[in-house]
Formats: sequence, structure tokens, C-alpha cells
Amino acid sequence: MNNRMEQALAMFMGLFVFLNPFPRATAPKEIAFYGSLAIALYLVASGHRKLPWRTPLTVPFLLLILWSAGGIFFALDRPNSLHDVLFHLVKYVAVALLLIAAYPARRHLHTLSWIVILSTAIFVTASAIHFYGILDHGFGDRLGYSDASSRPGFFEMSSNYMGFLTVFAAMLSMNQFIQEDRGARKALLALCFIVTVAATLLTQTRGAIIGLVLATLLFGLKNRRVLLVVVLLPILVASFFFAGAESRERFSMQKMQSNERIGIALMYGEIIKEHPLKGIGFGMELLQNKEFMAPFYEKVPKAYRDPAFSVSPHNLYLDVAVRLGFVGLLLYLYLIITVVRMVLLCFVTGADASMRSDALCLAASFGAVLVQAFFADASFGPPAIVFYLHLTMIAILWKETPTPSTCASPQPVKGNA
Repeated sequence: MNNRMEQALAMFMGLFVFLNPFPRATAPKEIAFYGSLAIALYLVASGHRKLPWRTPLTVPFLLLILWSAGGIFFALDRPNSLHDVLFHLVKYVAVALLLIAAYPARRHLHTLSWIVILSTAIFVTASAIHFYGILDHGFGDRLGYSDASSRPGFFEMSSNYMGFLTVFAAMLSMNQFIQEDRGARKALLALCFIVTVAATLLTQTRGAIIGLVLATLLFGLKNRRVLLVVVLLPILVASFFFAGAESRERFSMQKMQSNERIGIALMYGEIIKEHPLKGIGFGMELLQNKEFMAPFYEKVPKAYRDPAFSVSPHNLYLDVAVRLGFVGLLLYLYLIITVVRMVLLCFVTGADASMRSDALCLAASFGAVLVQAFFADASFGPPAIVFYLHLTMIAILWKETPTPSTCASPQPVKGNA
């Protein structure tokens, strides 16, 4: 009975991860999550399984939740802050714990990788066909639905959000390709890599493209088999930048200097000045209210004001600083630093080349997430799940990594008497 429940837990959480790219799959995602939660609680209550809370992530998670929950009492919008603490923080931490419970061993890491790779490749392929084929957009248009001129459809997703998914899947594809021996699977992984890289370029998202190039370069430094990709990918990206007038303009220095994100950052900076330590509360809804944002918008110098008056922060760190103050931002950075230390330990003391490759891949991919977070929102939805998936996979790898104190030390050679 318990074995079947464990299989059901893995199946439900696998379904949850698989459905992450698909925007209009809320009902099955909720069924998968709450079904997994019910099964996990049963396994814990029956004594068959313990909560997987003993990792270095426990303290940062707990501190972040406590600070966010305590901020509800001082929040400018208490009901929304309570809602978002529960459903955009506690729930995501629960997702991470459930994934560690469902996929506890390193061999399961590759199962999770395959789920991410295939679901993302299927989603972006279908999305591109729908966007360029059915909706008849030109290839100069950004893949996704991030502006008002786009005609939304079933595969609706912001270009900025899509980059978090595609870069993650591309890096996992590369790592799996290196470790895979079977020809058919290598061919499938190569196809998935090409599809996800192409989708990243078609989004024309600066953060995603920069993150992809940096992650590939980092991963390629220690993996000779991907040196060719390391050389070709920047050339491909550069050729894409200068292929058309629209791309050249988007990535020009003048365009970047006049980017609306500068005005948005200055506007959010004005909010931080008024609420530097504790922030305005964890709730996100207030920041979408233009009446609330208008006084801060007016304080921005006219030369930098965003004419469209966009209220989205487009920067995870700025978003956290506004909602949780500098204390919350420090706690968030503490979480990130903890994750980085864990994955570096996995790379340095990994038991074999395969484990070290997994660690380097996750380190490079997580670095790409942190880079993209400077250019896009990542506190909710698919990007947030990608962030917590990195934490989950690194924790799974960390659990089987020998620590320096447990590594076998070389035995001294006894001389002849």
C-alpha cells in the first residue's frame, strides 16, 4: 500500500512539473499539488516517510517565511499579503519539499530533468507553431504575448517568463546529452536543445539570451564535449542580434539606455525610500494599482518616466526589496548564497564525473536564473517554479554528496621495518 502511495506521489509531482510551462492548466496543476500534499501527509502520519527538512535550505526558508508572515501585521494591504504569503511563498516551499520527498535519490534527478526537458520542448514547439503559423506573426515578432499588439491564444505566455523555462531546459538537455549513451535518446536531447535555444532567441529577451550564453560558457569550461557549442552559440546569438533592423535596435546601446526599466527602477526606489526596512508587505496586488503607484511615478524625473506607466517591477531583487524591505532582501540573498554553497560543494566533492557534471549544470543554470531575475519578474508563476526546481534538484544532489569531513583520506604507506 505504502509503495503504491509513494509511486502516486512521484506521479502527481511529476505531472505538476510537466504542466508548469502550460499557462491554462491551473486545475490539473492544483489537483497534482494537493493530491501530492495529501499523500505526503498520509505517509508522514503512518510513519512510512519523514519530512525532508534536514538540508541547509531549512533555516533560510524558515527565516524568509517568518519575516514575510510577520510583515502581514504592518502591510499596507493585509488581506493580499496574507494570500500571497500562503500561495506564493509557503506553497512554493511546500512544492520544493514535496519534490524532494517524491524524488529523494540522485537517480531521480535525471527523471526530473527529462520531465522538464520534454515538457518545455513540447510547449515551445506548440507555442511557436501557434504564434507564427496559426496567428501568422512574422519571425521579427517576439515569441510570446508580452505586448498589447499580440493576439493571445491558448499558448499565452510572456516572452520574459518563457526565457526562464527555455534556458533551464536547454542546460539540462546539454547535461543529459553528455551522459547519455543511447543514440535515440541523444538525438532526442539534441532536438530538444535546438528547440529550446531557438525559442530563447525568438523571445528576443535580453536577460534570457545573456543568461543562456553565460551558462553555456560556464558549463563548457569543464566539459570538452560542449566546447563546440560554447563557440557556436555566441556566434549564433550575435548573428541573430544583427539579422534584422528590429533586433539591432532592440539590442542597441541607445535602446538600452532609454529602456523603460530605468524609470521603473527609479519609481520603485521611491517606494523603498518610504519603507526601507520592512517594505510594504508581501502582497503583489498593491503594486499593480496605478492609483497607489502614481505619486511615486510623479517623483521620477520626466526624462526617465515610462510613457506607458508600466507598474511591473521587471526585477526580482527590486520586487523583494519593495515588498519585504532590505531585511527581506538580505534573507532572500542568504537563501541564494546557501544554494550556491551547496552546489559548489557538490561540484568540488562529487563522487564521480557524472555527479560533478550535474552540479556544474545546475550551478550554470541557476546563475542564468539569477541573471534573468535582473530583467524580469520571478516571484510567481512558471519562473518561480523554475527557481524552486533549482533549489530542489540541488538539494537532492547535495544529499548524496560526500562532505569534506566524510571523504576518504589517503592511507599512509607503511615503510619496511
